[in-house]
Amino acid sequence: MDNMILRSIARSLSLFVILTLSFATDLAAQSPSVASIKALHEYAEKNGVSPKDYIFKLFEKSDIVVLGERDHRDSVQYNFILDLLADYRFAERVGHVYTEVGGINLTEDVNRLLQGSYSSENEFMDSLYTYYRKGECFYPLWEKYNRIKFLKGLHDINKKSSRKIHLGLTDLDFSWENIRTVEDYKAFWTSLNKTNRDSLMCANFTGMYERQTPIAGVRKALVITSQPHAINYSGYFKYWNRDYGTQGWWMKKTFGNDRVKIVILNWFDYVLFNGQNYPMTGNGSWDAAFDRMDCRPFGIDLHNSPYGETSYNGDGGGGPTLIKGMKWQDVADGLIYDAPLYDHVAAIGIKGIISKEFEPEIKRRAELFWRVVHPKDTVVPFDAFIKEYNIPLTAPATFKSKEEIKRLIQAVEAQQQD
Repeated sequence: MDNMILRSIARSLSLFVILTLSFATDLAAQSPSVASIKALHEYAEKNGVSPKDYIFKLFEKSDIVVLGERDHRDSVQYNFILDLLADYRFAERVGHVYTEVGGINLTEDVNRLLQGSYSSENEFMDSLYTYYRKGECFYPLWEKYNRIKFLKGLHDINKKSSRKIHLGLTDLDFSWENIRTVEDYKAFWTSLNKTNRDSLMCANFTGMYERQTPIAGVRKALVITSQPHAINYSGYFKYWNRDYGTQGWWMKKTFGNDRVKIVILNWFDYVLFNGQNYPMTGNGSWDAAFDRMDCRPFGIDLHNSPYGETSYNGDGGGGPTLIKGMKWQDVADGLIYDAPLYDHVAAIGIKGIISKEFEPEIKRRAELFWRVVHPKDTVVPFDAFIKEYNIPLTAPATFKSKEEIKRLIQAVEAQQQD
């Protein structure tokens, strides 16, 4: 694997991962409760349904489904997400999708983009890039390719449907137009660790959700947010010296457990990753069971299942804290396996997003960001920023090659010949 690509990918890690890896050496791994590959395989074969059907089944009894996405950079998960949104049942029965990525203040702008009419594909892409350069979040720019993939895909779905899907942006109100000095940016950046961002994302969602026009007398919504925010957990975070509830916890607290269901996509125990080891969920038994199914995608309930009984190794919200003594069924309601670990792809960079006209603005943002986040480094790496945003790069989202991950899964299977 190209080390330069890995370094570029690593630089783009989101805040919660940066914090997690920084504190990884202080975390003691749990002794996980792990079901056998045979038990996991048999349960998934008997109870698993197609991921899309699983989501729509949840919507029959619940109003809100929170989908916990894996690494923000993984583009493969958006194949499933866009396939779900393209299903006629979504527009007809749900009609609203919300994402963690994107400040709430840009919600009207993004829907004008997604529901507009364009004379050509080039005209839409020009409009998409113009919107994207505004900056959907508090980083200089969101370099994850899957965001462009998602927005373009959602526009294509809306273009073909008479009933348009509405996108709600749930993150904090933020505009680069209002950030003029280092002090401005420092004040906002510091506030991230002083406010419960997860509760604010829930509050932002709640306000928009309550204004939805009901479909068949009820309001439904899909909320896409990263797994540390999606899970149902509230606890004490030593790093911030205060309690911190996740977005999923606040959602259930606000709307009730029956109305909100949390579903997570398969990943690995990223909080235990230290740059060398590779901690697959359930010591690899989950992925070995999926391999026995010839990697056929499925969705299942976690409660009272061998998957749900597996020990949870992860953090909550933005806090660099290992959650101890909990199982997967304690923090989520359902699981979807959409693709094997070795097929997950981390993709950063959007070709042409940094035009010559936009370059002065991205340098301005990069300098403000660098002065606050890296105050001891006097030289701002402008070229590195621009390359990271402007040059598409892909690498295995596992930090290991496809062959290496397959060998790890095979080794787990070899230990359980049943």
